[in-house]
Amino acid sequence: MKKLFIKYPLFFLCIFISFDLFSSPLIIAHRGGGKNFPENTILAFEKAIEIGCDGIELDVQVTKDDVIVVYHPLDLSVRTDGQGAISSMDFEEIRKLDAGYKFQPENNFPRRCQGLIIPTLSEVLDLFPQTFIIIDLKSSESEKLLKALACTISGEQAERLIFYSTNSEHIKWLHQNTPHLKTFETRDETRDRLLNMSQKGEIHPPEPFSWVGFELSRKMEVKETFTLGEGGSTIEFRLWTPEVISELKSFTFPPKLVLFGINTLEDWEEAVRLKVDAVYTDDPQVIIYSGFGQTRLSS
Repeated sequence: MKKLFIKYPLFFLCIFISFDLFSSPLIIAHRGGGKNFPENTILAFEKAIEIGCDGIELDVQVTKDDVIVVYHPLDLSVRTDGQGAISSMDFEEIRKLDAGYKFQPENNFPRRCQGLIIPTLSEVLDLFPQTFIIIDLKSSESEKLLKALACTISGEQAERLIFYSTNSEHIKWLHQNTPHLKTFETRDETRDRLLNMSQKGEIHPPEPFSWVGFELSRKMEVKETFTLGEGGSTIEFRLWTPEVISELKSFTFPPKLVLFGINTLEDWEEAVRLKVDAVYTDDPQVIIYSGFGQTRLSS
């Protein structure tokens, strides 16, 4: 992390100053805003930027022939008119699929047959050369994806990208093999820190200038082990509290705090009260076109 800051000091200085200029969190369109337009499509990204989002988040997987494409679910049948895993198909086959095919069944699939395709990561980076982008690494074939990624991302492009994964091995591999690429800390580190801070008051500072992201509200299973078996409960935790955030912000080089799953105005208002740095939202329109959004659009 320190090496990365030394290599790109001006970039990090600018990006951290720019965050502080906003009185409200940055709005990141999760998968481009999948409630508004078919997720992870060029259309969704265009519309998110058009209405005033500060950045986009997208998911990447790697095809059978080593092309990095932008798609989230494990099976193509979830969002398209195809079926099977991305990793089982060549890019040419995937290119023929309709990325808007399953969008909004309750509205009679309004985005079918409109030419929406699964884009490549390279296409997105070329089409949005100034956009701040968070890339979520989804492929189960970890090393194959990460090696393809290292060959795809240029040094110049890397300056506006941040990488995330629920798989800690993805983040560790990037740190070891591509230290110029900036990442969130691992989800395991974030979850353990928030639990320790909120439940036990223990403070374990993250790396300087790190990115820390977790859901505003998250259901988790709590298990107990007994002599005669196990017992468990599913509890909805709210690990972000004003006290936790104040502690994290008190460090000399505080982390950037990102809330996931901010999809209602009530959630948005809570994020503003908590004074986090950014939020992920599947429904950017509900925030942008609120009273806050109108002010943002006119600025």
